[in-house]
Amino acid sequence: MNAISRRILSLGFISTLATIALPALAATTPPVKCRVLGQKTTYKGKLYTCIKTKSKGKTVLAWDSGKTIPTPTPSASQTPTPSPSATPTKSTAPATVNKIDIPVANSSEVPNNSTKSFTAKNRYGYSTTYFVARSSDGLIGMNATCTHNGCTVKQESEGLLCPCHGALFDPKDGARLRGPASYPLERVSVREADGTIYITD
Repeated sequence: MNAISRRILSLGFISTLATIALPALAATTPPVKCRVLGQKTTYKGKLYTCIKTKSKGKTVLAWDSGKTIPTPTPSASQTPTPSPSATPTKSTAPATVNKIDIPVANSSEVPNNSTKSFTAKNRYGYSTTYFVARSSDGLIGMNATCTHNGCTVKQESEGLLCPCHGALFDPKDGARLRGPASYPLERVSVREADGTIYITD
């Protein structure tokens, strides 16, 4: 084989090698053209920087070999522990009910300068005893529940007497006359209309 043949064969081998190598090289560099020195881009998990390099004796801009971008490892997130919720407690208080007019007696049953007791159902439907006193000033209504310990006060000759502990109240207005109760009887609204006496409770 002469020198010319060997040279042609060498050129063909180099051309073939370039044909194989160049696409593989191109496949590993960003498809974006490097235009500005220091320009950066990411491609296939690598960060590339535009740098100056020599090609055929000339200084040109080209992408460097690239640095692999590390994949962040997700930190284990702690599952928040739910705080125990308070168990709602049932309210034992009765629902609020508007006061009502309760007819307790005929007007003739409570003459002037007298006090009479009457039992009727209050707005909650419970039987309750009331006192109604009449004087020249009008009518006064009182709840017959003793303010000491909740017993029902009775009308006696000496006054309104608690049978449980002996507390005594004035029949005219429910004022405290004797302990152990510390407070007078509770006043309630009373009115008279068309011959009927009403307690508002």
